[in-house]
Amino acid sequence: KDQIPGTSPGFGTAASADGEHYPYLFPAAASYWSQAGGAVEFARQRLGGDLKGKKIAYLFFDNPAGREGLPVIRKLAEMEGFELQEFPVPSPGIEMDNQARDIARRFRADFVITHLFGRAPSVSMQALRRAGYPLEQVVSFVWGQSEADIEAGGGYAENVGYNGIQFAGVGDEFEVRREIEAMYKEEGRDLPSTFDSTVFYNRGLLTAALHVQAVRNAVEAKGGSADITGTDVRDGFRAIKEFKLGELVPPLNLAGGDHEGGGWVRVFTVTKDGFEPATDWFKGYRDVVFEMIEEEAAKQN
Repeated sequence: KDQIPGTSPGFGTAASADGEHYPYLFPAAASYWSQAGGAVEFARQRLGGDLKGKKIAYLFFDNPAGREGLPVIRKLAEMEGFELQEFPVPSPGIEMDNQARDIARRFRADFVITHLFGRAPSVSMQALRRAGYPLEQVVSFVWGQSEADIEAGGGYAENVGYNGIQFAGVGDEFEVRREIEAMYKEEGRDLPSTFDSTVFYNRGLLTAALHVQAVRNAVEAKGGSADITGTDVRDGFRAIKEFKLGELVPPLNLAGGDHEGGGWVRVFTVTKDGFEPATDWFKGYRDVVFEMIEEEAAKQN
């Protein structure tokens, strides 16, 4: 009603990726549904390219956001023929030894997909290690792998092999970060401490840059006039194509009705020295996921 565009990168209802039904909302990064598709695709790659007969555990925070990925994972279990078992974690998510033991010793999962928040990701790493489950066979949604999560989970050396999905690049080797460093130096200021948390800081760069680009597109479309409306800025978002922010993000394309930008994800793995990419940017079961998005958006509207 207000005709003011907004973004929800990496969270919120997946249905909002359907630009026809949600014209002013732009997830602008992989939603939980796209993360679910990416996680299953990563598991398929790690398990030899065929999931038929495999056992996959879904360890998730038992709230609406934690349950958001379930429809896609359940759908893909039917399609690919793997056995899915769901392991909810009640709030506040600071105890999951029982779930970890069930996953490792009773269910004997071939792979674990986690979707946890707050301190729960670090608790899951510790619990799975105690249960003897290999972290190489674990992949988290985007809120489960940051510098803070790894440190709280015992440090990098203790969590080598742990995998996490990201929708923006991780680490310091990006030109836009060099430009920011130079700006602070030129102004005689110290870099903020948050700069060291590359997972979260880089996501902030993505969000800010998308808004700036949308406004820039709107102004250019008005012949340089700053007298722009929310609808102009919405159209500015929809004009964003092949947006990479100096390779910090995948080639986002917000035109053509897909306000998610393609649903791209990339998996990073923990090493003793930090994070390293385990994959290039990819889309997991994109046709299946977007068909589900369109169906859900139509129901919600």
